Amino acid sequence: MTDLELEKLQEAAKVGNAEAIGNLIDYYLTNNEINKAKMEAERLRFISTAFAYKKLANLYLNGTLIDEDNKSAKEYLTKAYELGDSDSGYNLALLLIKENKPQEALNYLTIGVSKDHIPSLKLLAHLYLKGEIVNKDLDITLSLLKKVHELGDISVITTLGKVSYQLERYDDALKYFSIGVNYHDLDAIYHLGLCYAKGLGVTQDYNKARFYYEMGANLNDPNCLYNLSLYYRNGITVNQNTALADTLLAQAIEHGFKK
Repeated sequence: MTDLELEKLQEAAKVGNAEAIGNLIDYYLTNNEINKAKMEAERLRFISTAFAYKKLANLYLNGTLIDEDNKSAKEYLTKAYELGDSDSGYNLALLLIKENKPQEALNYLTIGVSKDHIPSLKLLAHLYLKGEIVNKDLDITLSLLKKVHELGDISVITTLGKVSYQLERYDDALKYFSIGVNYHDLDAIYHLGLCYAKGLGVTQDYNKARFYYEMGANLNDPNCLYNLSLYYRNGITVNQNTALADTLLAQAIEHGFKK
């Protein structure tokens, strides 16, 4: 940041611009000017905006400037949420889950979902997928993840594929895995190979399965390395080569493969 930019930021902070104050706090923290950062944090306490409350809550949560204090963080997050900040509702839900208050957490997440708040949708999907604080339900998980995808978040593509796979909706799984492969997602690559190897959603094709296992192996995916080792050990679509199979197995274990 140039001196001129810093001066403009300081001037905006002086007249109560909450975002400018927040940026100043970050700047001072980065430059280890703790006292100046604390002074700006105190200024935030007199500004009644969602941004100001959320910034104060985050300072309490991460403990970088203010001593970590979940009670104070919750108070400020609640104020920000009441002013319409969905991110604060999501963060409140995270705190309440840690405090073993599932129903309160679900209330915030449900409201977030109704507002198409992507982090809330993703967290609720995760809870239904893992059966944490709610009963495991893959159909609800799938529905929530589809909404996330419709809202433009492609990070859930492979999870959509894996949930569809578990529900034995192999045509859908194949579609999602194929998209994930385009983003070099290792899980997608491995599972697409698996679909071809088992003939799930497609005609069984060991050559295509091996193609995807090789793709994943080149990216050091442990599952692809292991499955490829089996192909060479048993001579599936390749000449049998136990030495190469042993090497691939060793690499799979090195990269975290566990049976």
